[in-house]
Amino acid sequence: MKKIAVYGKAGIGKSTTSSNLSAALSHMGEKVMQIGCDPKRDSIATLCGRLMPTIMDQVRKFDVVDEKILSEVIFEGYNGILGCESGGPKPGTGCAGKGVNLALQLLDKFKVLERYGITFALFDVLGDVVCGGFAQPMRAGFAREIYLVTCGELLSIYQTNNIAKAVVKVNSLGVDVGVAGLINNMRGVAHEEDIVEAFAEVLGVPVIQHIPRSKLVQQAEFKGQTVIQTFPDSDQAEVYRSLARKILANDKVYIPTPTDMAHLKELVAKLDKKSA
Repeated sequence: MKKIAVYGKAGIGKSTTSSNLSAALSHMGEKVMQIGCDPKRDSIATLCGRLMPTIMDQVRKFDVVDEKILSEVIFEGYNGILGCESGGPKPGTGCAGKGVNLALQLLDKFKVLERYGITFALFDVLGDVVCGGFAQPMRAGFAREIYLVTCGELLSIYQTNNIAKAVVKVNSLGVDVGVAGLINNMRGVAHEEDIVEAFAEVLGVPVIQHIPRSKLVQQAEFKGQTVIQTFPDSDQAEVYRSLARKILANDKVYIPTPTDMAHLKELVAKLDKKSA
């Protein structure tokens, strides 16, 4: 079984990238399960066509969650992909990271991935690594390969840099985990590919895919679907298939070398000056 975790700051497009990746992998013969580790519970929405109930919904409803109760929030979506959402507390009432932690413990306790014969597990994780719960997929060894979704905006690469610091910390505690690559989910920033490539060089981690901004993404999501499902013959769908092939073939992880905000600003400013 191959297990990966996809991290990135809120709103960067982790769930869009993850769902299209899962859809592409399902057409390559993989039995895929996508686990949304975010209280927003929108990770598998485009695989299932709508927002789905969560593991934390079951925890609140029942005193004890057993295997049967847990199975009620594991859903089959597009092309046989399985998915579930950790969910979280009601807004303003608790710690979302603890919800992620508990959900992952339940999945592990009942051997869900093994029981469903999963060959590729994808953990889609909110990038707020200040909270230990969001670091749990890497800290507890759920996924050795971490992929960081970023873009050419300064604050995005700054947050990606912070997530890289968390990977270094967890690895230093003896956990076999590292960053397998950066995914540039492009926003249309000037010389964006150059910025992300330069940042990747600083981190010592490769960029494995530049994903161009496309209106097809929004059009597909408006229908509650992925690009792979709605526009399978498009160039955008082929980008996601290319990403899937690269991740399937990968067996390397890197311990990143994070920097600081001053260095990141200098990096971006240098590229701005170069193009002026």
